[in-house]
Amino acid sequence: MLSTASFLIACSPAANNSNYSNSPANGANNSATAPAANSAAIEAEIKKLLNDTAGYLAKNDVAALDKMYADNYMLVNPDGAVQSKADRLASFKSGDTKFDSFAYDEVVVRSNPEGTGAVVIARATMSGMNRGKKVASPMRVTQVWSKTKDGWQQVSAQATPIVAADAKPASNTATGNSSSTTPPAANTAKPAAANTAKPAAANTANANK
Repeated sequence: MLSTASFLIACSPAANNSNYSNSPANGANNSATAPAANSAAIEAEIKKLLNDTAGYLAKNDVAALDKMYADNYMLVNPDGAVQSKADRLASFKSGDTKFDSFAYDEVVVRSNPEGTGAVVIARATMSGMNRGKKVASPMRVTQVWSKTKDGWQQVSAQATPIVAADAKPASNTATGNSSSTTPPAANTAKPAAANTAKPAAANTANANK
């Protein structure tokens, strides 16, 4: 135990080591640490942006979405198909994607300590068409936002249909698909009783003559 403690003490920098305390790296570390970003303020700002985005989607406002999406924006659709920013905007322009209504709720925002990025998980309720198909609503969405020189922009998103927790597939009870098919009941019918009727008594009339 003493030798281990001595080893740890020997490897620790001395408190009065002038070379360590005066090094440029240590000087930077000892400078005033930047205050942590105000997570509550970021949360409020991102929630406002979500409301704005919902409005843009409901109005199919391509120009506003062009500013909201970062240049490297990527969307993973509910069917797994991936769209770039250009693909997404082109879908709106062609009419393949067109929403009649769009709203977010159950919003949870998590930002990094520097205040330069945030992850959003929310529920999206909408009606309309997405990539030429009627949308299934509601969906759980995950978004990544980044604070750029132009302000907050959405850099990626993924949408997953919400399925009721108690919706379970019906079990396949078809006999042909069951691995534990019950064999047919054994034939327990008893055989017909043997014919035990005795032959008729012999005609003894002639014997008495």
